[in-house]
Amino acid sequence: MIQKTLASRIQKFFEPSLPLVACEINRRAIALVRLDSRNPALVDRFSVTSLAEGLVAPSLIRPNITALPEFVTELKSAFAKAEIKTSRISLALPDASAKVSLHPLDTLPGNENEKQQLFRWKLKKTVPFNIDDAHVTSLDHRLPNGKHLVLTVCIHKEVLAQYEEAFQKLGIHAGYICLSSFATFELLSKLEPDLGQRSVLLLRVRSSGVSSLIVQEGRVVLFRQTDVGEEALVSQPVGLPDLFDEIHPCVTYYQDKLSSQPLDKIYVACPQDPPAAVLSSLSERFRSPVVNLDPLRFFQSPNAAALRNFKNMLMPSLGLAAGRF
Repeated sequence: MIQKTLASRIQKFFEPSLPLVACEINRRAIALVRLDSRNPALVDRFSVTSLAEGLVAPSLIRPNITALPEFVTELKSAFAKAEIKTSRISLALPDASAKVSLHPLDTLPGNENEKQQLFRWKLKKTVPFNIDDAHVTSLDHRLPNGKHLVLTVCIHKEVLAQYEEAFQKLGIHAGYICLSSFATFELLSKLEPDLGQRSVLLLRVRSSGVSSLIVQEGRVVLFRQTDVGEEALVSQPVGLPDLFDEIHPCVTYYQDKLSSQPLDKIYVACPQDPPAAVLSSLSERFRSPVVNLDPLRFFQSPNAAALRNFKNMLMPSLGLAAGRF
């Protein structure tokens, strides 16, 4: 198991060896990147391919791709557009495709099979499908008091299989699969190598919703995900929500439950870069630096102008591809 960063251990559905090519699928687009094998900071190839409304509809309980042949056609077009050929890929799925839970536990069974049975028992009443039809992965954080905080990710096997099938039809094996917010945190880990010693909030904003991830000294202590309904999506422009309203409940939870001190830093990853004045105002209100997550602090490309235009849409893919180094 790769140990370089926290995010590289989260959500390992399959083998841990990461390829150079990574892809994120969301409601609106397919985002592909390939890094240079000799220079991990160089984005060799990339593309963002828009999807028809409703072609990808993230859900816990039903197939996420509403028309597989049409999606495979778009996927093939994305690879052609990026001029990428590969037989292996890392894949980031929509956060709404899986159930993320945190479980405080006094002790854990030593046997892996018994751990799996315990987690499935705990999840049985919280997921809207038969837990026997789920794939469950876990990450155990040992707390200073000797207890455990276990993060579980539960995804319906048919949901996972459909995404795999789309790539298999192109002769591509999706060998490493995670959720988009964890892939974005992998990018943050690349930009900020000392994250394991700090307490930070990553707020990831998309046109379809918001995901929040708090990591305290290397331990995931909060994951919060809200999605916009399909009807609202049709008329919703790509823009910024009220960032204060999104950050405030996360900060309140952290200070009420976990620490009386402010977070060391708050990172926001948005479809568009927030104005500097907005970030400065938020920093004052929360008594923590609030900064824009900018992948161009690490990555460069021969096609610099295009990378600048698409950088925010490429964050999960960049995080996954960078995770191999």
